[in-house]
Amino acid sequence: MNRCATVLRELLEERGLGQAQLARMAGLDPGTVSHLLRGGHCSTLTLERVADAVGVDVADLFRPADEPAAVTAARDRMVAAVLRELSEDVAASVAQVQRERRKKRPSRLRGERKLPFAE
Repeated sequence: MNRCATVLRELLEERGLGQAQLARMAGLDPGTVSHLLRGGHCSTLTLERVADAVGVDVADLFRPADEPAAVTAARDRMVAAVLRELSEDVAASVAQVQRERRKKRPSRLRGERKLPFAE
């Protein structure tokens, strides 16, 4: 069984919910919830609906069993900050490369252009 299914089972037990109740709360077919609880795959939208129904973030469905939610949240914030910084650096690098390429290629507007039909 995958980690998500295990965490979801634990959450249902803690909250005293059954599969049918979760399905109703999440607006899903009971078969979909059963499939998920058996370790099956599902869409991100389904995970979001299930997480909202049990009152957790999607990331909490995948956290290690012995890791508190606060540690998971702190790690996720740090990863998000690093990704934002990398994204800004990559965008700046791409912009620099584009500027350098524009400088190297001759502009079509500079100098006279000879039209193919004009003689």
